[in-house]
Amino acid sequence: MTLNRAKIYIVIALIFTIVNANAQSKFEYGIRSTLNMSTIGSQYGKYNGSGMYSMGIFGSRNLSNLITVAIEPTYTQTGFKEKQNDSRYVLQHLDINLNTYFSVFGDDALRLYLGLRPGFLLGYKSETIKDGSYVKLDATNNTNKAGQVDMGINAGLSVQLSPVVNFELGYSYSATNNNDNTLIKGRTSTIEMTLKLNAVDLKRLIDSKEITIKEQIQTYQKGVLFVMLPTLSQKDLARLTNEGDRNYTINELRVRNLKVIAEFVRNYTFTPVFFFADSNVNQIITGNYGSIFLNNNLEVDSTIKAPQTTNFMVASFCSDLYNYSDRISYGLFVYDNQLNQLGKPYTIPGQMFGLYTDGDPQNYFKTKRINYTTMPFDRMVRKFNSRMIRYAEF
Repeated sequence: MTLNRAKIYIVIALIFTIVNANAQSKFEYGIRSTLNMSTIGSQYGKYNGSGMYSMGIFGSRNLSNLITVAIEPTYTQTGFKEKQNDSRYVLQHLDINLNTYFSVFGDDALRLYLGLRPGFLLGYKSETIKDGSYVKLDATNNTNKAGQVDMGINAGLSVQLSPVVNFELGYSYSATNNNDNTLIKGRTSTIEMTLKLNAVDLKRLIDSKEITIKEQIQTYQKGVLFVMLPTLSQKDLARLTNEGDRNYTINELRVRNLKVIAEFVRNYTFTPVFFFADSNVNQIITGNYGSIFLNNNLEVDSTIKAPQTTNFMVASFCSDLYNYSDRISYGLFVYDNQLNQLGKPYTIPGQMFGLYTDGDPQNYFKTKRINYTTMPFDRMVRKFNSRMIRYAEF
């Protein structure tokens, strides 16, 4: 194929794509990554095809429910090796894949594609093994020249792996393949495996999740928040054999819980808030509230009545297995009505105090005297409250 004929084919293909791009239909775009394997070894036993790669972008437009056209500018490396002397040849192309996709079931689940692949040779190299590594080879049989045009034909199938990712298995036939046992010229045909990430579908998926989260938070806004306050069990107290340590721990926990209550009362406005001891958590889950709610002085107050509802969250400053990092962390954790930990945006990394208590490495090693009362609970509560309001209103 002469250079002029190749240019004509490219112009015709580009005109076809531009004309189709004016159709009134959805335009999508994204990135693509490909692994390719040269098939020259199936033609000449002298060679082995090498696994190479390509990276690029794509833009596509649906002409109908059954037909999609796409243009895919791609940087591609292809290559192969000689078996006997371990020489290798690598070509670097700028490809303009122009493919048409045909839906098998009327959607993107399974599609067949066919198209043209004009390619421009950006560079090439011949190398051979010397002292255990590849060095430049002055191969007179490699007659490729930068700027030469390659024309190919693409064919294959596309499978939708997820709402945003497609996998393609295809064959790219090179019409300018003039390689043989004595001459290295042109480009070999390749088998290709491609992953495509659709940026438009990704944004659509993120937006859909954001809308779902917004609706969920708006529902929670009509409910209540139960704040769970930790208590000391008999086993905890039994481990504290020193009376001074026991009194310190009891007082420390009381001061801490009073501070948590004060900060929620002062800084949390998203929903009504009620406080209870963690020893009564089963009653919260089962809806058997009774006289379990605490007043601002940590006393059970039977006059405090929470609405009988399953629409509630549970929040607690505690140590728990944080799902984000899969490790025990201390911070503000938020749970649903069955005490399953809620992820983002309810429980986020910014609500974790980290390895050291309030940034003090010494406190981390004080197993008996962890001074929780110095922690900035107010900051955590304010941020949690403002984040819930922001999501509910955006």
